Amino acid sequence: MTRKPEHRYTTVESVPIHVFENKECTVTPSIRLREYLRYMFDNHPHDLEYLWRHTQQYTKHGGCYVMTFEKWRDRLNKDLIKQGNP
Repeated sequence: MTRKPEHRYTTVESVPIHVFENKECTVTPSIRLREYLRYMFDNHPHDLEYLWRHTQQYTKHGGCYVMTFEKWRDRLNKDLIKQGNP
């Protein structure tokens, strides 16, 4: 029995939100997703705005804290470094 390979993300929109461990969508156990997020952060940082916008939808309902895109992007960078993706 062969194991199905992990999904490879082709766009930020294809990343399912449930794969993140925190409500800010900056921590994930998936190594491939962390590598993809690092690539996007380094090469196409403004494309990550889609994820940030998603986190901001539920700020009044116990979801993510209200934060600017720049602050969220800095947090993503710090969390990626903590997770071993400098």
